[in-house]
Amino acid sequence: MPVYSFTYRPFEGKYLRHFRWWVIFLEEVRLWNRSRIFQILFLLGMLQPLARFLQILSYNSAMQDPNHPLAPLIRSVTWLKVNDELYYNLIRLQAPIVLLLLLYVGAGTVCSDRKNRLWDIYFSKPIHWYDYLVGKLLSVISCGLSLTFVPAVILMFTDYVTKKSSTWTGLFSYLPVMGESLMFSLVLVIPSALAIVAASSIFPTENITVISVITILIANTTLAGLLSNFMRDGNYMQISFPVAIYFMGQKIFNVDRNIFFRTADVSGFNMFLYIFFVSLLCLLICIFQVRKAERG
Repeated sequence: MPVYSFTYRPFEGKYLRHFRWWVIFLEEVRLWNRSRIFQILFLLGMLQPLARFLQILSYNSAMQDPNHPLAPLIRSVTWLKVNDELYYNLIRLQAPIVLLLLLYVGAGTVCSDRKNRLWDIYFSKPIHWYDYLVGKLLSVISCGLSLTFVPAVILMFTDYVTKKSSTWTGLFSYLPVMGESLMFSLVLVIPSALAIVAASSIFPTENITVISVITILIANTTLAGLLSNFMRDGNYMQISFPVAIYFMGQKIFNVDRNIFFRTADVSGFNMFLYIFFVSLLCLLICIFQVRKAERG
């Protein structure tokens, strides 16, 4: 008696030829949304945008009403003003909570699949190494942008709506600061995501990944501080990767205040190359590890 009728049904659907990384992306997002820790970290990350939202409402109402009781105070305090620098400070001050959130969601992106032997399942399907890697990276990057660029856009729309003189053509005036916010958010999020996913592809567990990334960041910044003090030249602080990212944000938003360096002769192009090559190195590590896993 033939037994083929008792076996599994053959696949009768259509294989996805495009956007196969979307399956990986959705699976990662689904895992985060079920985590209470992720929800708490995300809510903490929304505290500053909420405060900025109230700041915009207060500032616009005071500027449009000369008899407002808080109008003199709001006009006299510089950091309460709603301008392009508000969005720079928003993204800059979001960096610590964004790093914590990316460490939580990104530390296990690759090493947990290796530990749970999920690579055999993923690569037995019509999924290639680049589908897998793109889905993982985009999920982590989108998580970071949800606390940087997305709140900035919402605040811009809030500023536009709460102005009495707003017109449809006035929306175009937000395009430059929207582009600056996107660039600074990408400079902050993409290198961080690449570094965390690269560490996850190297180290065996999430805890070791988190400890390694934090240790490297501390060692990198400490070395920059030691060289800066020993050589008596503040420009050595540009060796610190977090400082380099902050400095690029200053360049993008044209912030004139010299926060990090004692002199102004620091090349923004050299700083960009530093961030680019570190990101490229992390990407190559990710590609090497995932391709090795696909080959078995």
